[in-house]
Amino acid sequence: MIEIKSLKFEKTRKFSKNFLDYINTKTPTLNSINFKTKNYLFGNDKREIIQNTIKNQYKNFEISSEVQKNIKLLDDKNTYTVTTGHQLNIFTGPLYVIYKIITTINLAERLNKTYKNKNFIPIYWMASEDHDFDEIKSFYLFGKNYDWDIKSSGAVGNLEPRGIKEILDKLPEKLPLFERAYLKQTTLSNSVLDYMNELFGKYGLIVLDPNHKKLKKIFTGIIQDDIINNSIKKLNSDSSKKPLVNVRKINFFYIKKNLRERIIKEENQYKINNTSLTFSEKEIIKEIKTNPQSFSPNVIMRCLYQQLILPNLVYVGGPSEVEYWLEFEKFFKHYDILFPIIVPRNFALVIQNKIQTKLKQLNIQFDDLFKEKPELERLILKNQSNKTFELKKERIKIEKEMDNILKKSEIIEQSISGKILALRKKTINEINAIEKKMIKEEKKNHQKSLDKLNKIYSKLFPDKVLQERKENFLNYHLSDKNFIQNLVNNFDPLKFDFNIISKQQ
Repeated sequence: MIEIKSLKFEKTRKFSKNFLDYINTKTPTLNSINFKTKNYLFGNDKREIIQNTIKNQYKNFEISSEVQKNIKLLDDKNTYTVTTGHQLNIFTGPLYVIYKIITTINLAERLNKTYKNKNFIPIYWMASEDHDFDEIKSFYLFGKNYDWDIKSSGAVGNLEPRGIKEILDKLPEKLPLFERAYLKQTTLSNSVLDYMNELFGKYGLIVLDPNHKKLKKIFTGIIQDDIINNSIKKLNSDSSKKPLVNVRKINFFYIKKNLRERIIKEENQYKINNTSLTFSEKEIIKEIKTNPQSFSPNVIMRCLYQQLILPNLVYVGGPSEVEYWLEFEKFFKHYDILFPIIVPRNFALVIQNKIQTKLKQLNIQFDDLFKEKPELERLILKNQSNKTFELKKERIKIEKEMDNILKKSEIIEQSISGKILALRKKTINEINAIEKKMIKEEKKNHQKSLDKLNKIYSKLFPDKVLQERKENFLNYHLSDKNFIQNLVNNFDPLKFDFNIISKQQ
């Protein structure tokens, strides 16, 4: 069994003011999500296209009865989706990808239980068209980075994954799930679909690769409008606030095998960056209509694309996603596309038994972990030392006495004030220096405890970032096959706190 302790986001000191404002003032509810269904019509033709596309993508995979049921429900007018998405990181990427998916699954389930006359389906949107290979080529397991060392061009979803065998051979344990996914599939997209289906299929999660001609066909009007009319850029030019995402005149890439490059207009020609490809306006309009799959959206257009091709009510995302989605709302109004409820994903810090034991030995509470390291070091010294090394009270007394001297001097002769202020500053600096020296000497007496703290800190905050942003879920799944199920059982998708997870001892 696991225990979850909730901590307010503010106390972690890891989140932006904009994100905290959203959490504290615009908290989504089941009712606000359900309200989105009122008068919301999603065309039967689009339902048929998305359903058939998903069926086709799953045709060579064994799928659970829950996934089969959800695919079948997509053609029902009372069916809606709850979506999250991410890049195609190898071996699932950092822990928070798993947290995003579990939040999405749990929220859909909560909605299904509450509104029984409607259907809510969890969707994992694969960002298969991204081309920034450096962002996905490594993962962190048992304190070590493993890199997929290949040259890459074009969309990452089209990469041939069998070269990952070199990583599989280096891992300390055999991973049949990933061996099958990477060595038997021919594209990275299918590899991700394979292992995500294996991990989450029993919860009804549908994995979607949006890089498909029939889906892009639905999007052709917006593709053409952005490339020819630059409507998004014009809408954004009225804003005085600097956007989180760079809004370009043209927010699409041109995509072919081993190619994904920006479309740039120069004079009367549409050029594909870093290539010799060019189109006239007439030619590029024809290309959009004939080969819509050749146009790949950037992050702004991806959000619009998602909402256009899915009957989607909710997007589940991390802090930066919450912020940039909210910036895009005006673009949805312009195209008359439903803007989803933005739900922050679950956040967590996992504290394993060994670390729990060490924290108890150091008398450090879970809440203390988010203090700055120097603060934690002082806390350990205070807990373990019977000596007084802080000079805070003395500093206050001296400052008070110096203030009294300053007041008396001003009555007699104001010119003396400058000397007193300089003496005051010098005295306080000397006291601070003495305090630092006392702390430094005391640290030597408790070096073993401080070394223990360093090991704890490097495990919980690898590279000084949140554990969930660095570590892979296999760090926990390999020693606890119920790790994902325990998270599903315990994460609350509508409780907006930071979770500290520990095992009962």
